[in-house]
Amino acid sequence: MKSTVAIIGAGPAGLTAAYLLSKNKVDVTVLEADPVYVGGISRTSTYKGFHFDIGGHRFFSKSKAVEDLWTEILPNDMLQRPRSSKIYYDGKFFTYPLKPFEALIKLGIVRSTICVLSWLKARLFPVRHPRNFEEWVSNQFGKRLFNIFFKSYTEKVWGMSCKEISADWAAQRIRGLSLGSAIKNALLPQRSPNGDRTNVIKTLINSFRYPRKGPGMMWEACAEKVKAMGGKVEMAARVNGCAYDEARSTWTVQFKDRDGNQHSIEAEHVISSAPMRELVCGIRPEVSERTRRAAESLKYRDFLTVMLILKERNKFADNWIYIHDPRVKVGRVQNFKSWSPEMVPDP
Repeated sequence: MKSTVAIIGAGPAGLTAAYLLSKNKVDVTVLEADPVYVGGISRTSTYKGFHFDIGGHRFFSKSKAVEDLWTEILPNDMLQRPRSSKIYYDGKFFTYPLKPFEALIKLGIVRSTICVLSWLKARLFPVRHPRNFEEWVSNQFGKRLFNIFFKSYTEKVWGMSCKEISADWAAQRIRGLSLGSAIKNALLPQRSPNGDRTNVIKTLINSFRYPRKGPGMMWEACAEKVKAMGGKVEMAARVNGCAYDEARSTWTVQFKDRDGNQHSIEAEHVISSAPMRELVCGIRPEVSERTRRAAESLKYRDFLTVMLILKERNKFADNWIYIHDPRVKVGRVQNFKSWSPEMVPDP
């Protein structure tokens, strides 16, 4: 088997690359380990007519080019959905993004006063060069609000102390968010962006787009478009080796099919969305020992998604609820019907 470009992984990155290359008449072959689903962790699983998003994926980007690409791939099936989420803390539900006045009322007069004083202290005496997530968020919200609304959830999701997560990551993840911007948004909510989105604070958006039957619908459509343009998408193709022949300027990618039979594909170029730790260890010629050690030291965070089907269809209207209680391992509860009514079959 030969191809101009071999792409490892049929998730959003791999399929987007395949789609754009196919549009430019480049021969591509996508190798996906999953025997059924494309989309990676942006796939949509189905069970008895119910659709489940693995992870919860809103479609919103500050980049018009990205938004236009999604529209091009799935022109007639993207819904505009209202964003509604809450934090469950100390037996109470707090709207998120935080509405400062609501949060302060529910926290009570004593804790609220301490939180405000903590925030004022952070504004007057900030950490000058924040090095980690805790210092960066404490600068924006004060130490008290950090401990209440950020610390436990972040550490549950990422499995590490907030002091071990870099400030750069925090600045990228929740850029523009602070108690000041939250108060401003509560008084003057952001309008739905139609044009320039560069100044939009993503954490504060009040609506997002979502495919009728989950994000997997986007990537299934993308895979079909790739095939319609002549590209190949091989399912149950688990890559186990990637060797480069410098004399021939050719890559040979080896993979096993669903029956365990070994196959190979030759390509001029390889694009990989596989985990770096696995990719580096399978490349030939071998990388340097330093590079191998760096790859092997990378950590990945696994997560479990438990799907519950309830007879009560209107238990809560939010898209999701964050569970900040450190006594339980649950990170958040999602209601897929509020993402799209078509995620749940008619009674």
